[in-house]
Amino acid sequence: MAKGLSEEELKALVLTEMRQSLGYSSSRLSQARQKAEYYYLGMAVGDLAPPEVEGRSSVVSTDVRDTIESMLPQLMLTFCGGDSIVEFEAQNPDDETKASAATEYVNYLFFKKNNGHKIAYVWMKDALLQKNGIVKVWWDTRFEEMKEEYKGLSQVELAQILDDPEIEVIAQQAYPDEEDAKQRQQAVEQLNLQLQQASPAAQQGDQQATQAVQQLQGQLQQIQAQPPQMLYDITCKRVKTGGKIQIDNVPPEEFLIARNARDIQTARFVGHRVQRTVSELKSMGYKNVDNISGEDQGQALNLERIQRLSWNDENAYLSDEITNADESQRKIWITEAYVRCDFDGDGISELRKVTVAGNELLDNEEVDFIPFVDITPVPLPHTFFGLSIADLAMESQKTKTSILRSQLDNLYLNVNGRYFAVEGQVNLDDLLTSRPGGVVRIKQPGAVGRLDQAQGNSGEAMGLLDYIQQDLENRTGWTRYSQGNDGDGLNQTAQGMNIITNKADMRLDLISRNFAEGFTALFKLVLKLICQHQDKKAQVKLSNGWTDIDPREWHNQFDVSINVGIGLGNKDQKVNHLMALLAQQEKVYPLGLTNPQGIYQASSELARLLGFKSADKFFSDPSKAAPPPQAPDPMQMQMQAEQQKTQMQIEASKEKHMMDMQMRERELQQEAMLRERELQLETQKQQAQAQNDMQERQHKAQLDAQLAQQRMEFDRWKAQLEAETKLLVAKIARQQPVPSGALLTEMVPAYPGEAATGSA
Repeated sequence: MAKGLSEEELKALVLTEMRQSLGYSSSRLSQARQKAEYYYLGMAVGDLAPPEVEGRSSVVSTDVRDTIESMLPQLMLTFCGGDSIVEFEAQNPDDETKASAATEYVNYLFFKKNNGHKIAYVWMKDALLQKNGIVKVWWDTRFEEMKEEYKGLSQVELAQILDDPEIEVIAQQAYPDEEDAKQRQQAVEQLNLQLQQASPAAQQGDQQATQAVQQLQGQLQQIQAQPPQMLYDITCKRVKTGGKIQIDNVPPEEFLIARNARDIQTARFVGHRVQRTVSELKSMGYKNVDNISGEDQGQALNLERIQRLSWNDENAYLSDEITNADESQRKIWITEAYVRCDFDGDGISELRKVTVAGNELLDNEEVDFIPFVDITPVPLPHTFFGLSIADLAMESQKTKTSILRSQLDNLYLNVNGRYFAVEGQVNLDDLLTSRPGGVVRIKQPGAVGRLDQAQGNSGEAMGLLDYIQQDLENRTGWTRYSQGNDGDGLNQTAQGMNIITNKADMRLDLISRNFAEGFTALFKLVLKLICQHQDKKAQVKLSNGWTDIDPREWHNQFDVSINVGIGLGNKDQKVNHLMALLAQQEKVYPLGLTNPQGIYQASSELARLLGFKSADKFFSDPSKAAPPPQAPDPMQMQMQAEQQKTQMQIEASKEKHMMDMQMRERELQQEAMLRERELQLETQKQQAQAQNDMQERQHKAQLDAQLAQQRMEFDRWKAQLEAETKLLVAKIARQQPVPSGALLTEMVPAYPGEAATGSA
């Protein structure tokens, strides 16, 4: 039995493979990518550096940049112009719904969760500029800690936050709610005011007022007994765990591959040399991070990296190592290697993921695939790295730059030529001062003049530039007509333009086909990862609304097909072709040679080509519509009609019975209302009669009291009169004379009743 490898031997093997891999140091590959970078940026360095002669032109033609930037819009429209890039096809008839859900979910993860538009743009631009574009896809299990603060939370809101398993409360503060206290005070004041209004009536014995006072007092006691409403301010820490699909672009200088590799998945060694902080490594689950020492810092001085960053950073060559006291932000260069070796000693090499940082082996596990996918516009047979569009355009750019500089130098010399002057016969200050209308003082004619110089032939130069432009188009396959910026093309025939643009589009379609294989491989890996690692349902909003997605049901069930329009000519031709196709579908639809789904697919593709991202705004997918009702059996229809008739009779009978019941109930209600009204009228009549009787008794009592009072007064007057009469008679008997002129009535007191009435 073969002997396995120790960890030290494995680490040594990884370091050896890394140093021998393509892209590790400043090799020919690295130099070619640096050259493509400064050609794209139009920098006057390297091959494009101007001659070391003062005053010469340093202009640089930008053919590489112009060609790449002209191709990218059409490539982006081809792959990212719709809602989905790829489609998963079911292997079994019962899996159509699952395949559709998998298609939408994987495209959703790419576009929504990973900014797929930017990833696709950078991926294709890397391929067009630097031979191969690389993306990395993996299941990211890193956890992140974020501090969150919440203020003014109610008890319900606080409970909801505390129920979140990702939340850990660090600090908490509670205080009364001022708004609640204000509302409570207003309620108390209003109840007190109502009490003041109801108390006088209650004191007089009004039963309703007494009950109202009791209710108001109970409400006051209830408000006073309630504890004050509290608000909470909390500071918490959110720790995000679990996992997610992560897709990232890999800079070309960070990607390593074995020299004899033909593709990524069969390569003996593939590596990713990337810079991570101590915090990131710990969040990824690595334990022995603090002991890392002796790490390789050569990547920080990588010339490709410096070349790319120096466009905006004049100090790109300096190390970006953080020098503060925060150890968690210290950056470490690590190598995540995928190497084939016999680590377990069974005599068969297995694929292992080995992560090395300095003198530490951070990771060593067996895996089943390498998480990198590449695309290249022009593959070279039997090699991994192909040719970029920059490789095809650089020679033309170099030649055009040289011709442009020669023409400009010649123009400069014509405008600012050289002059001769006879020594001592010319005022040199006047000659050297160049101004319109200036005077040069000379002592004799012919003392100053212009040197004869060869005149450049601009016509030949322009013809040569046109030849170089044609050569560039032949090399890259991207013509000025495809770019839509050639004025001379307007004078050509439409058929001729179609022939030229079709040939250019065929070249671009071939590049798109090469890129499509990379997108297919990428989405296969995404499906594989979510089937392996997503262990619970996810609720996402897809085209048919909110849907529960469970990738555990999708294991090894789907084939993948690319969903892009390739090989149909330019955009206008594709639109015309689809219009013709729709017209033909309209003709054959009555014959049953097409169906609504086929018409919907053609209409959706037409909407996408016209610039609309989603066709659902204009067309309805027949597959998502409710199925049309089937024609029923005549016997079944007759039975249903009889059942409906019987049911209608039963319902009519029930309805008549209900109406009778309702009428009877209404009659009883009316009779009860009449009886109640009569009772009320009788009660009111009795109350009025009783009130009248009471008033009569009160009036009679008042009259009897007045009569009795008058009788008493009369008897008193009578008694007084009799007494006075006796006294008068006694005086007469004693023969006392009566005063002269006095009347008898003056001597007799008046009757009080008569005096009150004014009678004599």
